[in-house]
Formats: sequence, structure tokens, C-alpha cells
Amino acid sequence: MYPSKLVSIKYLFIFPLFMVMGLYISAQSAFRSVSYGTKDGISSLRCRQMIKDTNGFIWITSDKGLNRYDGNSFYVFKHKQDDPFSLANNSCNGLLSDSKGRLWVNTEDGLSLYDKAHQNFTNFYPDTSVMRVPSLGYTQMAEDNNGRIWMGGIYDVLIFDPATQKFMTGGWFDFAKKSGIIKFNKRNSIIQSIVKKSKHELWLLTVYGLFSVDTKTMQYSYYPSKDIDDYFAFNISHVDKNGVLWIGTYDRCFYTFDPLGNVWTHHKCPPKSTNFPDQMVVIQPYHGDTLVMMRMDEIYLYQADKKIFQKLHFKDDEAKVHSANNINLAVFDDDIYILKSENPVLTRYFYSPLMIQKQNIPFTKDFINNSGFYIKNNHMLTGDWAKGKMLICDSLTCTTLTYKNGQSKTGILQLYYRSLAGVSYLSASHVVFILDEEKKSVEQLSITDCFDPDIEIEFRNFVEDNSGNVYVRERSKGIFKINRNNQSLEYFDVGIIDDSYGALYHDKATNKLWLATDKNGLYVIDPLTKKTKNYPLSTSFSMKKGFISDISGDDRGNVFLLMPGRGLMHIKSKSMQSRLYTEEDGLISDEVRYGFTSDEGIFWFTTESGIMAFNIPKNKLYSFENEPDAKLFFHRIFPDHTGNICQNLFPGQIICLNKNIINKGMTPGKLYLKEVTLFDKKLKSDSIFTLKYDENNLAFRFGLLTKSVVIQPEIEYNINSRSWQKLENDMSLNLFNLSPGKYIVEIRQKNHPEIRHTIKVIIRPPWWSTWWFYTFILTATALTGFWMYKKRIAAVRKEETEKNALRQQISKIEMSALRAQMNPHFIFNCLNSINRFILVNDTDAASEYLTKFSRLIRMILDSSHEDMITLQKELDSLRLYIGMEAMRFQHSFEWKIDIDPSVQTGNVLIPPLLLQPYVENAIWHGLMQAPPDWGIKKIHIKISSENDGQNTIIAISDNGIGREKAALLRSKDVDGRKSYGVVLAQERLKLLSRSNGNDATVIIKDLKSPEGIAEGTSVIIRLPSIAKNSTV
Repeated sequence: MYPSKLVSIKYLFIFPLFMVMGLYISAQSAFRSVSYGTKDGISSLRCRQMIKDTNGFIWITSDKGLNRYDGNSFYVFKHKQDDPFSLANNSCNGLLSDSKGRLWVNTEDGLSLYDKAHQNFTNFYPDTSVMRVPSLGYTQMAEDNNGRIWMGGIYDVLIFDPATQKFMTGGWFDFAKKSGIIKFNKRNSIIQSIVKKSKHELWLLTVYGLFSVDTKTMQYSYYPSKDIDDYFAFNISHVDKNGVLWIGTYDRCFYTFDPLGNVWTHHKCPPKSTNFPDQMVVIQPYHGDTLVMMRMDEIYLYQADKKIFQKLHFKDDEAKVHSANNINLAVFDDDIYILKSENPVLTRYFYSPLMIQKQNIPFTKDFINNSGFYIKNNHMLTGDWAKGKMLICDSLTCTTLTYKNGQSKTGILQLYYRSLAGVSYLSASHVVFILDEEKKSVEQLSITDCFDPDIEIEFRNFVEDNSGNVYVRERSKGIFKINRNNQSLEYFDVGIIDDSYGALYHDKATNKLWLATDKNGLYVIDPLTKKTKNYPLSTSFSMKKGFISDISGDDRGNVFLLMPGRGLMHIKSKSMQSRLYTEEDGLISDEVRYGFTSDEGIFWFTTESGIMAFNIPKNKLYSFENEPDAKLFFHRIFPDHTGNICQNLFPGQIICLNKNIINKGMTPGKLYLKEVTLFDKKLKSDSIFTLKYDENNLAFRFGLLTKSVVIQPEIEYNINSRSWQKLENDMSLNLFNLSPGKYIVEIRQKNHPEIRHTIKVIIRPPWWSTWWFYTFILTATALTGFWMYKKRIAAVRKEETEKNALRQQISKIEMSALRAQMNPHFIFNCLNSINRFILVNDTDAASEYLTKFSRLIRMILDSSHEDMITLQKELDSLRLYIGMEAMRFQHSFEWKIDIDPSVQTGNVLIPPLLLQPYVENAIWHGLMQAPPDWGIKKIHIKISSENDGQNTIIAISDNGIGREKAALLRSKDVDGRKSYGVVLAQERLKLLSRSNGNDATVIIKDLKSPEGIAEGTSVIIRLPSIAKNSTV
């Protein structure tokens, strides 16, 4: 939380005591104050002790937790029942930063040790064996030379040894009891203060008096005061460099005890209100021998050697300081912290030199300051635009500038320039003057007639080259050169065509003029040759437009372009290398306005949000957000006679910023992680968080540890180096539903981008998304794939083996079929037929028969070398065979082959020599066995297709005697031949089905008349239609 009230400057009035004390505080010095209440994050109105640790945090105990203050905001640590690493108890009392920099907190239930790294606590609890009443007192704590922690408990001193993590009693009560110091129990025998005395000794202040203890021997000593019988509410508030104890009291002002002479001294306090006791509860060192003291209604500075009290007053802040509810006071690094039992609970006062001052211009009330400058002799030059008049003022009076003829209406004051030759110039829109500061008069420079009468003349800024030539910019024409001989203005024509010129600058390092135009960007001009070079900025520097409001720089080639809306561009004039600074680089605003460079190498410039500085040697930006009046600088700035940065302040002042503000200004502070929660449950703070995949809702709270920053800074963040975004909601960052992965979170102050805090968040993936699981899956997949590959290889090899076996079997069957078709009976019969044709002198028939026989043999032999042949070839061989059988049987039967047009016999493949056995059976066993009176014997072969050509149907039918009668009549040798050929054909069809996965079937039907008389046989062969280019 940040202070609910704006920081305001309070002037501290302690004169004439300051002169006496030698304190560097005067009426022109300033204390700033900032106040905090419970709505700003403080846990309670009942705060108790304060301490500053080695890291710079201020810790404040209360009855409702432990407060940590970082200079800007509060964070409260509290006890939580379900968190063993929280505070031992919310009621916190004493605080101690030990020799190792560890923070110890004395609570009602036990001792808590703060873990800086994880921002939690380790707790230690005493038991009744060492503590009669289970409660620790409100006392301070101290560390002895052995690292043991001493604290006050009810009835006795408690000692905690971090090495053994055990408590023990100090033995003070027994010593005081045996020594007769304790005669009866007084207010529970409270130990009120324990402080360091020497290397091996501690001071103890109890309700029974002052004691010391040797921590090596555990021997106690007693230092009574004859004037004090009850030390209740006494406390050792301070031990000075001489070892003197300063003891505050509740109702007796304060005492000092000098151990060298065992001298008690009672001191009187200033008069008090009758409503309050004579108290001085807190005494703290301030400057030198000066002490700051607090009682309920007043704060005092006390000079010890002179015993002089002086009230500490803050102008307009009396009620805050003197509210009669002061609880405690502490001084850390010269800042004064006051605790109260009412809101605001904490007020912090810190000294700060005045960095910004305003000076009133002593003109009459009817004069308005539209433009003002410091000129020669630290006088002020100001102009009223409405009146068209100019004044020169000192701290008391103003004088109107006039022409030599006494005319006072000189025009609208724009800019002032004093040349190296000591000549002062003024631009007053339509004219340029030479100013005589001594005579308070002006002389107008003549001008050549080069202006269009319809164009308004507007002269603006001056520059001077290395030869002492002075140039002045005019808004519509560009550059004019001042002729020093006749004091006239001459148009300096460099051939640039534009109608609006925004800025003019001379770079001494290159002796070049820099001229900004509104339309064409930047021109760099050689004043000797008038040669120009154009930089449109829209392309050269990747800018969308190149409007420039001002150009400034130093004598060493550092030039700055101020481009409103775009930022600040720094250019090295000799190399023209550039860098653009924007809000992402630390500018408080990209709306930059005007600037100038000081002799110290600091470039000062204004923005719409206030003034900034750029340290050229360090390449570092500075902003001054802790100076509220820094926002008043938004126009042209100029130096005064001491080098401070000044600006005209409408309507009647000049405001100046101390040039040393960079060295004496506020430090930027240190960003840190204040708290991190996972699903609203607090985690140990760290820089690296490694979480499970379902622990992905995180909330981070950040803080800024600083002594000086009291106005909330603007904080930005980025994740994984993406664009910077403003951190809203009390410097909190919430990350929801983070996917598994690594996240680098960076935070920074916008105006101090070099100061960053980095956190690394690692969200581990679920086990099924981890690399080892993927490795397992890949390995298992690879092994399974390898196993399946091996299995497939084995199956392929087995399949190849089976196919080879099938091929061998097919080859055997083919050879058997060949032998079956070429059996000796067939050959013998063919030869007999040829012989018969010869004997009957039918040589033509014998020749024809022999020719067909040779062709058939040739076709059978050719087909026997192929697994598949076309249906056309099979039919051709079949025609030869049937033709030969018809000649042999003297054409005693008719035959024909019908082919359906849908069947492309030249493109359909079938096994060779497949149909001949069925045709042979039909001729020999069906037709030739029929009696002579059977009638016309016929054999019919029909080729067709079905299922859109997917199957080829071959039907072989005859009108013979049928299978039943043939079985009765067939002879023995015919039987053997017939059975062998048909069986081989059926086996080949089965092998065909197994090899290509398609069914090939043979159906044999007996044809009968309605009366049941055999009329022949039909063989139907259904084959899959295998195209000629298919692989079988």
C-alpha cells in the first residue's frame, strides 16, 4: 500500500537553536513527511517497537502482526494456524538484528527467526521448565558475545542459544531474591530493557532497578538509586559514546546513569500540560551530541552539553506531531519515524534540500508573463504578448524596454540569445532586435525584402557557428544570417524548398547547421559551401514521420532531436549513428518538447509530463518523479547564471531546477518479491519456482525498497522477453493457467529500466507429457514396430515360401496337364488319323490335319512357359483342338464358340490349358458315346461376364448322353485319361484362388428333359477377371 496522503514539503523552524547546534537546517531547508494509517497497510493502531535491518527494511511490531516497511509500502506477517512457518504469535514485542544480520521477533508465545531467502519464520517455544508463566515480556532483546539471545520474560531473564536451539533462565530473579533486592513481587517482576554494555556484559533494567551481567560468568551486579523506589515504565533508551545510559520514564522526565562513577542524575523536562504525566519515553541520537526526545504531546531536540530543549515544529503539521498519542520514536539514517496510537499510525520525516524554486517577477498586476528568460546580471527578461511589451526586472523592480525613440511597444517576445562576442539578440516574431541590457533599449535589425506579403513573419531561435556568425530561424523561409557590419538580416538561401522550419542548431564538432523541416525531415548544411544533405527520418531512422520540435547538443558531436510522439533521438554527428529513446527505454513520455545541454555534459529536456535529464558520458536517463513541481517543466528551458535549469512559468514566475539534483536526488531503490501465492496459499519466496502441471495459478506481489522514493513509481513487467507492460493493482502480477514450460518474469521501474528483478517459473509437465514418458513411448513403439517388422518379414518370407511351393506345385500340375493333353493316346490317335487320310489318298486332309496338329503342339508348348495367358490365346488353341477332333470324327458333331461383346478376350488373363480337359470330356464322354440315332451332336462354348466385368463366365455344354450313362459305358483307359485331366484343371483353379485371394469356381450340371431324360452336360467356370497388366 502507498500513502493515502500526497507527500508535502514541511519547513522545519528551530531557529535560533540551529545556529547554536550547528545543524544544517534553516528556513530554506525542507523536511518532507509522509504518513501511513491502517488503510495504507499497517496492521494495528497498537504498534510497539521499530528496527531497521541490514537490508534497509524497517520492521514494526504490533498486537496484530509484524509490519515490514520498504520506504513505499507495508507488508504484514501474521500467525496462521495451518502454517508452521508463520509467526509464533500475532502479538509481537521486541526486535533484534543480531551480529549475523538475522532478525529475531519476540512474540507472546515464543521467539521467531526470520528467513530472508524464503520470507518465512522458524519458531522456538520455551516451556514451563524455564518460564513460570508462558509469556514473553515487552522488553527489547540483546545478543551476547556467544551469539545467545537475551530477552525479558515475566519473572526472569530468558536466554536462547541458536546453536542448541534451547532456552534457559538467566538466573537474575534468583540473584535479586537472594540479595534481598526483591522483597515482594512487584508487577510480575518485568524485565524492561536489555542492552549491550561491553563485549561480555549486558545492562538489564527491571522494575527493581538497574543490573548488569557478565555473560561469561553469569555474575550479576546491582546499581541502585536512592531517589528511585519503583522503576516501572523505565527503559534504557540510549547509550551514548561515553557509556552513559539515557533512561526514559513514564512520569519522571528522564535519568542518566554514568557507570564510571555510578552516578544517577535526574533531569527536568520543559513545562507540560496538566493533563499529561512528566514523561520522556524515547531518547534517540540525532546529529552529533544532539538528541531527539519524545513524550506523548511533544517532540524535542536536546543539546546535551547545554541542557537545552527545543520543540521540533513542522509548519502546517502541528496537529500531526503534537497529538498526545505518541507511542514511539526512532531515528534511522537521520530520518525521524514517529508511531502513534491513532491514524496516521506512522509518520516519517526526512530531510531533503529544495531542488525546485520559483521566483516571482516583480511587475505590475496588469502585466502577464508569456515568455521569460534569465539574461545578463541575472536579470529577468519577460514579455506580455497581448500588450506587445517587454520588461527587464531585477528582484525588486521592472523596466520597460523601448526603442531609442522611446517607443515601448516592441512586439511579442520569443527567444533570447547572447553571442560569444557579448551581443544580446531578441526575436520578437516579426522582427529581430539587438538588446542593450544597460540602457534597457532595443535596436531593430533591418531585413532584405524577401517575404511574400501574405505570409506572417515568425523569427525564432538563434545559433552561432565556429566563425562567430549568428543565424536566426524564420518559420516560413528558413535561415537568416546576421550581418555584423551593418547589423542587418540577410536571407541564407541553401536551396531547400519547404514552408515550415521547426528547429535550427549548429554542431560545433562538424561546423554544420542542422535545420528541421515539417515536411522533409532534417537537413545538415555546410555554412561555407551551402551544400546540404537530407535525412527524411521516415526511412533513414525507420520513423513514420519526422516532425522535430527542437534540436540541441554539446560541443563534442552529440546531437539530440526532440520528436513529439516519437521520442528522443541521440545522434553522433561525425558518424551519423543514432539511437532512439522512448518510454520503453525510460522516458516518462514520448511527447518530448525542448532541451539544452549544460557544461557538465547533461542534456536537459522537457516532455508533456515534466523535465528529464540525459547523462551523455553514461548514456543514462534521469527522471524526477519525487519532485512534484518537476511536472511544471514542459516548455523551453534555459540556464541561469549558475547553470540551474529554468523555465518561464505563466503568469508571473520563473521556475528553476537545481542542476545538482542528479547527484543529490532520490535513489531509484531496489525491486524485490514481496509475496507469492499459489491458489491463494502463500509459498516460500525464491527466485526460482518449480511447480507441478496443476500448480499453475500464481500471484506475485512486488515491492520497491528505497529510502527516498515516496511517490508510487510506475512498474513494468515482461514475460520471456516480450514487450513491457504496466504492472497494475498494487504492484501485483497474476498468472493463470500456465502451460507447462519455463517462464522468465522480469520487472523494472519504467524510469529506471536498468534496475530489474527476475523470477524464473518452471511448470513441470504431467508424467504423460514428460521427456522420459515420450522416450518410453518412443522406445516401446520402436520395439513394437521392430517386433511387427520382424513378424512381417517372417510372414512375408513364409508367404514367399508358400508361393514358391505353390509355383512349384503349379509347375508340376502344368506339366501334368501338358502330359495329360499330350498323352500317348491323343498323339497315337492323331497319327492314325493322318495315316488314314494318307491311305485313302486324302492328302489335303492329311496335310490340313498335320498342320493343325503342329500348330496345336506349338501353342501348348508356348503356353506351358507362362503362368497366365489371354483368353484369346486359350480360345485359339481350343479352336485348333476342337477342329482336329471334328476332322478325326469326320465332322460327326457341330461346335461353336460365342463371345459376349462385353468380354475383351485379348485383355482377360486365365491359366493356360484350362479349358481343353472339359472340352475333351464333352467330346469323348458326352458326344462320342451317343448312339448313331442320337441326332445332331453339338458342343457349345459361351464366354460372358457378370458384376460389371469383375467375373468372366465360361460355359461348356454338350447334348451328349450325360454323366450317369457315360459312367456306365466308359472304358478303362478312357476313364483314367478323363479323370486325370479334369482333376488337374480343378487343382489349378484352387491354386489360382489361393494365390490371388479371389474365388474361382467350377459347377457341373446334368442337363435333363422335363421327363428326366439326360440331354447332356454343362460345365460353368467362373473366374475373376484379371486384366492383362495386373500382377498375379
